[in-house]
Amino acid sequence: MQRVNLFEIGFLAISLTVLTLLIAGSVLWIQWWRGRGKRNLCGDVSPDLITRLPQPRPRWTVFDFLLMFGIMILVGASLQQSLSTPQQETDQTPPAAAVVEQADDAPPDDAAADDAPAEAPSDRAAKLRSQVRIHFIANLAAFVLTLIFLRLTQGATLAHLSLVPNRDDIRRGLFATVWILAPVLLLNLLVSNLVQYEHTVTNLLAEESGTQTFLALLVSAACLTPIVEEFQFRLLLQGGLQQIADPPPDSDAMSFWKPSTAWPIYVTSLLFAAMHWGQGAAPIPLFFLSVGLGFLYQRTGRLVPAIVVHMLLNAATLCMEFCRVNAGL
Repeated sequence: MQRVNLFEIGFLAISLTVLTLLIAGSVLWIQWWRGRGKRNLCGDVSPDLITRLPQPRPRWTVFDFLLMFGIMILVGASLQQSLSTPQQETDQTPPAAAVVEQADDAPPDDAAADDAPAEAPSDRAAKLRSQVRIHFIANLAAFVLTLIFLRLTQGATLAHLSLVPNRDDIRRGLFATVWILAPVLLLNLLVSNLVQYEHTVTNLLAEESGTQTFLALLVSAACLTPIVEEFQFRLLLQGGLQQIADPPPDSDAMSFWKPSTAWPIYVTSLLFAAMHWGQGAAPIPLFFLSVGLGFLYQRTGRLVPAIVVHMLLNAATLCMEFCRVNAGL
């Protein structure tokens, strides 16, 4: 009984925290529109909504995004094939005598469909675990191989890719979380009442709500996925498209490139939302989340603030679902 109460308290605490952030973000937006905001979306004192920082000349293109996406598909398909083939052979190759018996005594198709046993919860959980594992390995492999490729071909280090965080990155990410999540959460509350949310991670938590499963999902969905997705969509795709829209200078100066064209952000956000198709109404708020993160990355040229926002959103969603399921709400 105490265990359930603790989860109920946890769910309530997270819900109140999210509600507080929503209210605080709404107040910040209203103050900014009324010209009374002292600090902008990044937490800096600036007349700009998002702080514009000097940016280095990029060393990547849209091709690198396509390369990473291809690696992800190939690794995922290979893992899916290797994991499913042995079981398919076992399930789909009955003994010859059984085949003869089924042919002689086979019931009508409708009766066979009606008598087919429902999928056991353990089987559903096993499939969901397999999907999460494949997604994790494919993401990690594509990320690491793309980093190696960029290092070998372009000499791009983690610092060049803005993957080495500093104190300002974390601070700007925390401030941006309050600003960006307010409209995204409001939109999500609206659309979630129209279409049910569906995701492999939350489905797995519904089947297996233990601490071990939760921690594994926390590493995958709240740590690795935000890094990989922001690197793939924000830096490679949006950054590659941005070079087409705003060609950087030919000089070697590292502080003159100031991209401002907006269409790369919207194109990237459409593709980002499309990648989450099949998750109910999630693509709608995710599109606007991506737009906010896109402008944050375009203005600052730093990837870590966008990663921080993405991580906090995924972690809050996962923790809330974990507490909700275990509390039986």
